[in-house]
Amino acid sequence: MRFNAPHAMAATIRSWLRLPTLALGAALIAATPARAQDVKLLLDWIPTGDYAAYYAAVDRGFYKEAGLNVTVERGFGSSDTVTKVATGVAPFGVADIGALMAGRVRAQVPVRAVASIYTRPPHSVFVLGDSPIRTFKDLEGRSLAGAPGSAVRVFLPLVLARNKVDIAKISLINSEPATMGPLLVSGKANAVTGFLPNRPRFEAMAKEQGKDVRVLQFAETLQIYGNALIASDAVLEKSPDLVRRFVAATLRGLEFTRANPRGAIESMAKLVPGIDIAREQPATEIASQLVFESDIARRLPVGAFDAEQLRRTWETVAEAQQLDAKAANPESFVSRDFLPKR
Repeated sequence: MRFNAPHAMAATIRSWLRLPTLALGAALIAATPARAQDVKLLLDWIPTGDYAAYYAAVDRGFYKEAGLNVTVERGFGSSDTVTKVATGVAPFGVADIGALMAGRVRAQVPVRAVASIYTRPPHSVFVLGDSPIRTFKDLEGRSLAGAPGSAVRVFLPLVLARNKVDIAKISLINSEPATMGPLLVSGKANAVTGFLPNRPRFEAMAKEQGKDVRVLQFAETLQIYGNALIASDAVLEKSPDLVRRFVAATLRGLEFTRANPRGAIESMAKLVPGIDIAREQPATEIASQLVFESDIARRLPVGAFDAEQLRRTWETVAEAQQLDAKAANPESFVSRDFLPKR
């Protein structure tokens, strides 16, 4: 007997109509394929190799397996990302936790960190390999270029003070992030600021001139958190299951990238036009080191917050930005409820 599809469908519908109302609803739901939930993740800057883990989570299907259709978009600095997450432009973001803390205290910005990413700070000063600058103290009497308002410049006075450096003896040059490498390599600045994953790009520029690069890391002075995964209080309250699924899939992306940085940057190259795999993979590897290679990261599950380092981070942010450390409990800046149970 030949199967007649229209007649069969009609018979099915008639049988559904004979079902009680609740049973009919269940049957219709079962017959409708589940649709992945659209979600936006906002970075704190332009997509480069240090963000490969998020693109790997998209390309490798980690978000899809969590029922999510995730779009990753560039950012314009941590403070801007915090503000946009607070106002609902995106439910999730990647931002320096210091920017979140300052925003929450100064302007009651309703955003919290739901997972740590960088367990040690990426903030750094870069100099050429043949430079006489070998310590922060050696910056006195020389020029230092940096982006005004950047997280590095926010913490710079504090780091210099703790290293007994007179900031008044340093010639500070205001410049955009994209110009840091050229300024350093050309000698127009004796040193430049940036995040540690910038090192491979600066080294590539310097190599073309037969030079190399050396780094002074803020982590030598400050034991604080860097970037974190953030979400608004409204999303945490109204969509806790969404947050749990998103956090778990993102952490899978971080762990995959640690084990397979080449695979992660190859995934990113599929989604971001113009990514140079060979050039960006070193930045991917450095970013993974900031996530996984610290005493705290070795002791705690990925994404977890250490109470003591969280307290130290808040006190450091408060000191650097002239805030009252007693104005907030460090735990008020994070929510620990959405990390996977280990």
